[in-house]
Order: sequence, then structure tokens, then C-alpha cells
Amino acid sequence: MASAAVESFVTKQLDLLELERDAEVEERRSWQENISLKELQSRGVCLLKLQVSSQRTGLYGRLLVTFEPRRCGSVAALPSNSFTSGDIVGLYDAANEGSQLATGILTRVTQKSVTVAFDESHDFQLSLDRENSYRLLKLANDVTYRRLKKPADILQHLLGRLPERSGFICAVAERTCHHPRTSWHWENHDCG
Repeated sequence: MASAAVESFVTKQLDLLELERDAEVEERRSWQENISLKELQSRGVCLLKLQVSSQRTGLYGRLLVTFEPRRCGSVAALPSNSFTSGDIVGLYDAANEGSQLATGILTRVTQKSVTVAFDESHDFQLSLDRENSYRLLKLANDVTYRRLKKPADILQHLLGRLPERSGFICAVAERTCHHPRTSWHWENHDCG
């Protein structure tokens, strides 16, 4: 009886995660197609007219690039934005409205600069010119989706294979008062 309720819950959560992910991807795609870059910057999801201030190699061979606003006199600060560490961003050449140069993860955000980690693979060499102007656009975040989906997939796969009180760590859903999205908590159900 209880396993049917858990199975129903897990299936519903997986369906909701897919819907939320699809909606987020579609929203970001719509922004890129229908809203001007200036408007995206005023909404805090795009940073325009950035220049490379430094490049270095980080952990696991990732290329860490620090971007600052182009200077027009005094020290410039980034415009108000909603960028935070861990956000996935697309890098674009400001002179070219076209395709994305690379995708990276923000590792550091200050009032005057942002640092992005780019995965440096063998078939991909990102070369950025300090004189060029670039823009960063916040993309749909895949990390949260994968972190929520993985335990639900595991639990769904194991349903019916474990005895009721097997000592296995089971996922238990709990509604939080701060956010409508379900969060996962882990409880250890030990045998008597």
C-alpha cells in the first residue's frame, strides 16, 4: 500500500520536474528571440559590453576567464543583475548577434567583475581577445534539475525491490514553507 503511494508521488514529481524544466528552457529561448539586449540587461539576465581582464587555468583544466565592463574613463561597475555563482551562462561576441561562443558556469561575481569557468576539452579551444567586447546571457540551469531528478529516478527504479523496512536510505518528500517546489530529505529506516 505504502509503496504504491510512494510510486505515485515519485512519478508525479518526475512529471512536474520535466514540465518545469521545459518551461524554463522555453522562457529563456523566448527572451533571446523577442527581447532586446538592453531590456535583458535591465532585467538582470544579460551583461553587455564586457572585456576580458584575465584568463587562467583552474581545477580540472577548466579555463577561468574574468570579465569586466569596458572602461570609459573611471573604474566601471557591473549593472544591477541577478547573476550568482553556479549560474550557467552563454558567452557571445558583442559584435556578432549570432551564435554562442561557449557555455560556462559562473564561479565568482563581484560588483566590478564576473569569473566564468569554461570546460576546456580537446576538441574545443576558446581563444578570447582582450580588445573584443563580449556579452553574457544567463541560460536555463540544468544543475538543479539533475540534482532533483537523479534521486527520484533511483527511487523509482528501486520501488518494489526493497522490503518495507530494509534499512535502505529512502527519499521522503517534504513541502517547505519558503518555496512551492518539493525538496528531498533523507531518512534512515533501520530494522527494529
